Amino acid sequence: MLFSKDGRWVQITQLGGTAGTLGLHLVSAIIVGLVIGYFLDDYFGTKPWMIMIFFIVGVVAGFKMVFEDFRKLQRREEARKASSLKQDGEEGAGQDEPKA
Repeated sequence: MLFSKDGRWVQITQLGGTAGTLGLHLVSAIIVGLVIGYFLDDYFGTKPWMIMIFFIVGVVAGFKMVFEDFRKLQRREEARKASSLKQDGEEGAGQDEPKA
């Protein structure tokens, strides 16, 4: 069924959206670094150096943004699991304790 009540499609679209932004962040940071390096090279006349430096800066910035997105995904998943335990009530949480 296309619209199920268990929220699978919501989870799939959220995960797909986050995965799409991961690649976008990485590529856009590298392109911005290359453009800045190109214009600084043109302005100062240091042809290959600024492009190389800002390419590396762009790669580092891109991976930093990807790492932050992974942390957001992890926090979202932990919050979802915690809310599902709260919905289960007493039976779901603390099953390792014996009942008296």
